[in-house]
Amino acid sequence: MLSKQPFLTQLFQLAQSRQHRFGLLLRGDEAWRDTFCQMAATLANGDCFKLGGVESQYANQWCAMGKGQRLLGQECGLLVIDLRNGIDANSLTSLLGTLRGGGLAIFIHDMTQQDNCAEQWLDRALQQLMVVEQGGVLPKIAMLEESDSIHSPFEMQRLAVEYIHKVVSGHRRRPLVLTADRGRGKTSALGIAAAQLMAERKIKIVVTSPTISNVTPLFEHAQRGLPGAQKSKLRLDWNSSSIEFVAADELLRNSIDCDLLFVDEAAALPLPMLIDIVERYHRVVFSTTIHGYEGCGRGFTLKFQSWLSDNRPGTRFYHMDTPIRWAENDPLEQWQYQTFLLDCELPPVVFQNDTAINLVEIKKSDLFASPDIVKQCFALLVNAHYQTTPNDLMLMLGDASMKMFGVFEKNNCIGCIIGVEEGGLEKELVKQILLGKRRPKGHLVASSLVSHLAFEQPALDLSLRVMRIAVHPEWQGRGVGSEMLTQLKQNSCYQFYSTSYGVTTELLNFWNGNGFRLIKLGSTRDQASGCHSLVMVDGEQDWIDEGESLFSLSLSYQLKETYRQLDIDLVCGLVNLSHLNHSPLQSIEHRLLENYAMGGSHYEHVAPIIERALWQTGAEHAMALLIRKVAQQWSWHECANEFNFTGRKQIESEVRRQVSLLLHHL
Repeated sequence: MLSKQPFLTQLFQLAQSRQHRFGLLLRGDEAWRDTFCQMAATLANGDCFKLGGVESQYANQWCAMGKGQRLLGQECGLLVIDLRNGIDANSLTSLLGTLRGGGLAIFIHDMTQQDNCAEQWLDRALQQLMVVEQGGVLPKIAMLEESDSIHSPFEMQRLAVEYIHKVVSGHRRRPLVLTADRGRGKTSALGIAAAQLMAERKIKIVVTSPTISNVTPLFEHAQRGLPGAQKSKLRLDWNSSSIEFVAADELLRNSIDCDLLFVDEAAALPLPMLIDIVERYHRVVFSTTIHGYEGCGRGFTLKFQSWLSDNRPGTRFYHMDTPIRWAENDPLEQWQYQTFLLDCELPPVVFQNDTAINLVEIKKSDLFASPDIVKQCFALLVNAHYQTTPNDLMLMLGDASMKMFGVFEKNNCIGCIIGVEEGGLEKELVKQILLGKRRPKGHLVASSLVSHLAFEQPALDLSLRVMRIAVHPEWQGRGVGSEMLTQLKQNSCYQFYSTSYGVTTELLNFWNGNGFRLIKLGSTRDQASGCHSLVMVDGEQDWIDEGESLFSLSLSYQLKETYRQLDIDLVCGLVNLSHLNHSPLQSIEHRLLENYAMGGSHYEHVAPIIERALWQTGAEHAMALLIRKVAQQWSWHECANEFNFTGRKQIESEVRRQVSLLLHHL
């Protein structure tokens, strides 16, 4: 029987000969585990990171469990993960990418919550690794032959860099789309190409991504290629060239001057935003992770790439499938993907017209016993473009307040709903929420409504927030989602139902069509989606009527300031649903509008009357210019830029024409 040191030496030798990474699970007391990790760290030449637990002498870098992204862009030969005080799956999955080929990942875990499904799921996964127990027999190491492949792992990255150069030097309107699994060098290729371009020529590169942390490695690779470059948090300058991070919503709100635009993790951005970027910026590189917590599976491939093929036929698509930090068929990567469902794909399902829609609750015990159900539901959520993460998987499995419902056709999940129970709180706690002193975790909408309405009842009532709803693409557009919501409300006993989502015209129409009413529109845009968050509620309580009236009262005022940049179609949808009450126009107001339409009066004199006419006729009769100029009070200069007019005279001529058309609907 091997002792610890020969076992570890042999395992490192095997890992290094194959450029693979292996995972170990340690079972033993504190002193024994520390000795084992110290021995492994010595064999790794002290090149050791530790995630979770407390700082240890054997690790040259340590970070708390939720801070794994702090070490991104670096590499190690040994990674120790202490899971005894809980897991942050996002942090763990991201940090596993720092372990290079030839290294080991050591997991420390004591299963403490036997009845928690997430703990059971994790423990079952950890048992698939090599288990090393104190006083036990060490696992056997099968000495497999080295791979005889001479393929360079950097060849695909070299080609990616070359294709990025061609976006700059070639014809305009020919985007590049880079797709890859994690660890394939996609983001580093962007950084390497940026450094080369900045060294070769005067160039301004702009980078956008759903979050700044996604592009940290990009800036680090660019800086390595430009020693002495001046760096700030969001920018890198080299001579007359620069690369700078700009949030996606700002890219579309303002026309940012740049020679090249990188859109990293593009799959996490909404399709309309991606299309808008293509139409505004003519030299663009899109990159995205197809599998993994940054990606959105087939949704990006099917929707956006097909649009590019139709509208930008010169687009180049390049998929990077060869790992650069470890060899193919890496055991740790395979374990990671299986455990956190990073490679879950939609099952092929054919629509059956005679299938009855029957929504059933999926219990936590069912999820643990039937991993295929979890995979199918997760694949639906990822495909539906939700920003679904490994932490969401852990919550689905372990959070008692999170409920899951599904519709099945021949054992295939064709639709699912994830809801979160909220409210039912003690009166004293609700009073603290009302005073702004408490914000209990997990009660997102209930707490928000208490503050927004200055009323306690929404947090006293037991409610269900519909957090996710997804339908298989082959079954979409057939009323399945609406039928699922109908059955959910019929078969459960909550006092009201809520939803909070990044509002688009399509989603607004869906939720309104299912009986949900407008209560609160967020004042800021979500950085990732570029959308305002909208809270809608379905129930019979009087306070819902009051909330809807408050929404209507504030909308016309906030359109002039907070929501000045809101999409025109969305403004029309919100106005049509908000029941703005205006008394009929008086005869003098009619006369003034008619006179203005024929060329008389002054705009400033009749603008308030035009606004009243807009809301009275319904926004479906309003034209885009009237929405921007009258409802959102854009300046003449802003309107000229938006609608390609030469100045006020031309704009006002069109306003008069649109007022004339509006009069026909009064």
